[in-house]
Amino acid sequence: MDIQIFEYLNNQLKDERKLFLLIFGFNLLFFISGLALGYDVHHFADKADTDGTSYYNIALDPFSSSPEESGFRHATFLYPLITYLIAQGNPFATALTMEMINITAFSFSVVMFSRVVSLDNARSSVLFYAFNPILLISTHGGMNEPLFFTFMFGALYYFRTDNFKMSAIFLAFASLARPDFVIFSFPFFLLAKDRKFLPYFLIPLITISLHGVHLIYRFGLDHFLRFTSGVDSGFPHSMIGIPFQTFFQNRFFGGVNTPAITGLNYYINEFLTWSIFFALILSIYFIYKKKHIDYFSLSLIVFGSVLQPAYSFFSGFFRFASMVPYLYKIPGLTLNNKMLSLFGFLYLIFGISLLFAWFF
Repeated sequence: MDIQIFEYLNNQLKDERKLFLLIFGFNLLFFISGLALGYDVHHFADKADTDGTSYYNIALDPFSSSPEESGFRHATFLYPLITYLIAQGNPFATALTMEMINITAFSFSVVMFSRVVSLDNARSSVLFYAFNPILLISTHGGMNEPLFFTFMFGALYYFRTDNFKMSAIFLAFASLARPDFVIFSFPFFLLAKDRKFLPYFLIPLITISLHGVHLIYRFGLDHFLRFTSGVDSGFPHSMIGIPFQTFFQNRFFGGVNTPAITGLNYYINEFLTWSIFFALILSIYFIYKKKHIDYFSLSLIVFGSVLQPAYSFFSGFFRFASMVPYLYKIPGLTLNNKMLSLFGFLYLIFGISLLFAWFF
């Protein structure tokens, strides 16, 4: 029965329209279920125990002369800006709009991801991306990853199909959605395909540069230098450093000024963080052995490894790692059809269970 369910879902993923409706319908149903259980829209925005609280506050007045949130939060400007343009600062409408934007954006990101992996005949990886618990929590927790991933996978798809102009436009929007993450993809776009993308790279380069000038004008350069270094930034460690330094420090020496994760949550957290870590290492090994070549994934893993993760599996680094396509290809590369279906079914149950556990 479990294999039949997985195979049915896998078949639905082949049609982009059905795929979008399946993911959109599931996430909308989850949101409506929460409302039916008595939660209000703020439960999924500024009360979701995520960074979504900051984006909610920014979306109420993104051009405030005295912003409450840090410049780092304002750097990921596109999501709260679109929310503000729709909701016009109304608290209820803002929370509702954030949720609907994310459900729609995440559904589109799954479609774009499907297009990308179909070029590698790795369509079985779509289900693993669509029900990644980190991304599901991001979608319903007012985070900006759904919008960012949509533009990133759009940029990658058009790049791989030699539509460099469209790729550059998508990459420019990705630069406004998460400039701190998008820069780790730049080496791939600049060096792949015999550097044919180089003239078009001016579009995202000018976009991110103008956005950077705007941020420095509002918050000052020192603000971002302190945040990156971790000195007097309000964060327990720097945002960049030796690859995986903070990951191992948190695991073996305890987190510094990090809220304790105890009980069952501790084991879930360790399982997820170690699983992602080993999957990243395995991805590099497979690429090195030419089991399946994916230089976009390699670029993200290698250059993005300087990002320093906080203790939780939901920290920025692990959300960034969730953009690496190779992670979702590993099951299809290592398991036979029967085991893949069984693993896929268990993964599906785990992802949905963790989503419900986070919010309810």
